[in-house]
Amino acid sequence: MLSNVVDLSDVLSSMASDGHPVTPDLVARLSPYTREHIRRFGQYVLDMANPPDPLNPAPLPFELTL
Repeated sequence: MLSNVVDLSDVLSSMASDGHPVTPDLVARLSPYTREHIRRFGQYVLDMANPPDPLNPAPLPFELTL
């Protein structure tokens, strides 16, 4: 789920950079908790030799609405 939060944050920042409005209302409708296409009892492979990039938390680029 943490990976999903990072991915969503990156996409929202990219959307804002491309000129798309990113508002609190939009973000409130998103969820990092995936409920579809989950391998509930499946096999997950973790590549410990290829660690993820460090997290660089930043505020979401909300567009100011008046």
